[in-house]
Amino acid sequence: MSTLLILVFLSFCHIVSASHGFDFGDALALMIGMAVGIVGICACLGCYARRRAGGLDAM
Repeated sequence: MSTLLILVFLSFCHIVSASHGFDFGDALALMIGMAVGIVGICACLGCYARRRAGGLDAM
């Protein structure tokens, strides 16, 4: 799993360095946006799982 993440990150960095109009600030904003999006998707999946389980702490 970690090897796959490293491979994806390195390929993303290669794509970012290939475009000349895309500076470091844009790349950083894109990576932060992707991280926030992934955390949001995981939060939605967790909320769905809690609702489906029907436990005491379900929303």
